[in-house]
Amino acid sequence: MGVFMVEEKWLPQDIHPRMRVISDNDYSGDPDGLIQLAHLILSRSVETTAIIGTRLRVGDPWNNSQDSVGDAVVAAQRIVDLCHLEKSPPIFRGADLPLADRKTPIHSPGALEIVREAMREDTQLPLYVVCGASLTEVASAWLIEPKIAERLTVIWIGGHEHEGLATPPPGGTDMEYNLHVDVIAGQVVFNDSNLKLWQVPRDSYRSLNASRAEMKARMFGAGELGRHLYNKLGEVVEMLNKYGINAGESYILGDSPLTLLTALQSTFEPDPTSSDSVVISAPNILPSGLYEKNPIGRPIRVFGTLDNRLCLEDLYFKLAELGNVYR
Repeated sequence: MGVFMVEEKWLPQDIHPRMRVISDNDYSGDPDGLIQLAHLILSRSVETTAIIGTRLRVGDPWNNSQDSVGDAVVAAQRIVDLCHLEKSPPIFRGADLPLADRKTPIHSPGALEIVREAMREDTQLPLYVVCGASLTEVASAWLIEPKIAERLTVIWIGGHEHEGLATPPPGGTDMEYNLHVDVIAGQVVFNDSNLKLWQVPRDSYRSLNASRAEMKARMFGAGELGRHLYNKLGEVVEMLNKYGINAGESYILGDSPLTLLTALQSTFEPDPTSSDSVVISAPNILPSGLYEKNPIGRPIRVFGTLDNRLCLEDLYFKLAELGNVYR
């Protein structure tokens, strides 16, 4: 009985960039940012034009260095190297300090790159700036050149739960982690700017939870990159054990929505159609990290229930595809 070969029609080389993305994150902190970065730059529908390594707070438990920005750049470069890209995106340093006030930008290489990319005239691909940490670079970029608001969409992992949409987790603080890195930058983006903003607040990003068992099965065996990412999570568990904290057997990959909401948009009328969102008036952020209602605030999009299946399965399969090539 003959064997009939069926030609594969939907090949990787058939996928072309539909958007530009700048990835901005504290890559020397929680390794969920490294997982998100790997997922993003392995996604062919995205042109990752730049990567920005940003700071951790002084005294932050994740921060054991005098140069968390430099460490972030090194950590991001390691991910880029392990992805074996034909063309690697440049990596820029973010600011070494938070904003001092709501009027004065920091002219970091990262902020200047956001301005440069946003003001390009030689491409029609829409631009997203995806942030998994503070909003320092975005706020500075807008203060340097407010015209960027017409030319990009900011997607931010961060911020407290919105009243009427969700409740804080048990023991949750008023000051959400990423906002705490630079509250003033958050105020610039929410209170002052006219930037187009998609927010993934704490209740939403905490839902992207993966078990150790599935990550061991789907990441650790998926080549050098998969092992590197899995072991980075293991290093966190080791750190928690030293402090007597029981980590359990799952881990929140809270930065991964940044890839879900960009690379995995729908084929027709591109949009994150499988994740739920609402449009609200942008509240003002108070110094406490809480919101103050602002009925005249511009519309922003706030994401709630995320398509975690789509996000995690796509991540695992892309790691496996790469691992099969570079074993």
